Amino acid sequence: MNDERHKAQGPTAWLVFPVVMTAGLLATDRALAAGWSLVIVLAAVQLGAALAIAILERVVPLHAEWNRARGDIATDFGHAMVSGNLLPELSKPALLTAGAALAAWIASTTNITGPWPQHWNTWAQLALALVVGEFGQYWVHRAEHEREFLWRFHSVHHSARRLYWLNAGRFHPVDFMLLFVAWYLPLVALGAGEHVIVLFAVFTAIHGMFQHANVRLRLGPLNWIFSMAELHRWHHSTRVEEANSNYGANLIVWDVLFGTRFLPTDREPPSRIGIEAMPGFPPGYLAQLLVPLRWRQVVAESAGGQDKSAPGV
Repeated sequence: MNDERHKAQGPTAWLVFPVVMTAGLLATDRALAAGWSLVIVLAAVQLGAALAIAILERVVPLHAEWNRARGDIATDFGHAMVSGNLLPELSKPALLTAGAALAAWIASTTNITGPWPQHWNTWAQLALALVVGEFGQYWVHRAEHEREFLWRFHSVHHSARRLYWLNAGRFHPVDFMLLFVAWYLPLVALGAGEHVIVLFAVFTAIHGMFQHANVRLRLGPLNWIFSMAELHRWHHSTRVEEANSNYGANLIVWDVLFGTRFLPTDREPPSRIGIEAMPGFPPGYLAQLLVPLRWRQVVAESAGGQDKSAPGV
């Protein structure tokens, strides 16, 4: 057992994720039931979780060197604000319209109107939403690793040279919208209520921050359910065969079913991450937005002219 594995066996490693996640979901559920503003609820819960995780990164870091900024905070903040907050708000009208059209098509072809089980317990509905929402996300994410054109956008996320809570939002806007639609369109079309969708959004936000957090975490058997940090750190490996795995954003169940779950028991995930073939990947926010449009030039400048960056290529 190496030092990192030994250090990660304390009670904090096992408790922080379930405690913070449970607190965030319960607070959201109670606040919504009390009629609080949706914007205030989402902001308060996510900021509270982010603060807790940021503190944990300083108290129980997995890798001390990951706590040292590498000129990436402004970049990650820009991605988080635009892709993580602005785009979801701007896309709501289009998403609701598309969801209604898809729901009408489902009703016309199956004679089933609003098939979502609204009578279920709220937490059972959330569990179902996670399974349903993850299916489309799994295949979009997998395609982004296996199709060179999509990898141009998704490479921005993998360009991070360290993992910490804020780069959970490091997504090119096009990449994020593809994943966002895959997550939420089926839920809207099937008739999931706003309460459940908000809980799904909170779960996704908190899980994403923990998934990238520089915190000692252990889930044990729950690594067969959640796509948590122990699994996701392999997804950020510089080795192609390791990075092409663990595509789930919240759950790992579809990876299990389709054979892409990867969690070796004989070694810890690498502390050196990123796109090995592109060490000169543009670090700035605006430069990263332009990467897909300047792909060949970026490859030539950062990888010696030969595109070996895409995990699936």
